[in-house]
Amino acid sequence: MTAVRLTDPRVVVLFAALAGSTVLTVILGITDPAAPLSYPSRFLIWNLFLAWIPLVFAVGFAEVKGRFWLIPLGLGWLAFLPNAPYLVTDLVHLRDGYDLWRHVLQYGFAAWTGIMLGVVSMRLVHRRMTIEFGRWAGWATIAASIALCAVGVVIGRFQRWNSWDLLHRPDAVVTETLNWVSDPFSHVQSTGVALAVAVFLAFAYLTVWAYESLSD
Repeated sequence: MTAVRLTDPRVVVLFAALAGSTVLTVILGITDPAAPLSYPSRFLIWNLFLAWIPLVFAVGFAEVKGRFWLIPLGLGWLAFLPNAPYLVTDLVHLRDGYDLWRHVLQYGFAAWTGIMLGVVSMRLVHRRMTIEFGRWAGWATIAASIALCAVGVVIGRFQRWNSWDLLHRPDAVVTETLNWVSDPFSHVQSTGVALAVAVFLAFAYLTVWAYESLSD
């Protein structure tokens, strides 16, 4: 497996497409009758920003020369990775009304962008891990990241924690997460969401990985 060259025209197009879908999501919010003075879906802007952070860490992870820097960059990537698939759960904000179709498109684009940002960052990390430590280490990293993503989405959506809380309130985040993980069947809804997110993210990743391998 070869390293990704960020100067490759296809990589440039990839990042441009991700940026384009992000901008399109924002524009669809600006067209709301209540905007721009009262941007109704401004939380999507913040969530999209957070979803881009793991990709930034992943680029650093893929490009850094020394192995030492893989640890902090990898931890940063893993801490913020759940913010990418989390955008799928923002579909819960959809409401019936005159502008329903515009909202469906906006939230749909946001969800798509989040999943793609997550998958692309995972591919970058997977490639580097495979190059440095071998195939099994690469796939183990992806499996662990998908599982932790599912947990992260649940504690973000249902327990209302975010990635920043891992820095200034790690004890509370860990305690509530362990309470859920230790007895998942007492929280059927959140457990079901976690499983659905894990399966969806895994399928999305495997789809991109399999298609990419066709040209190898």
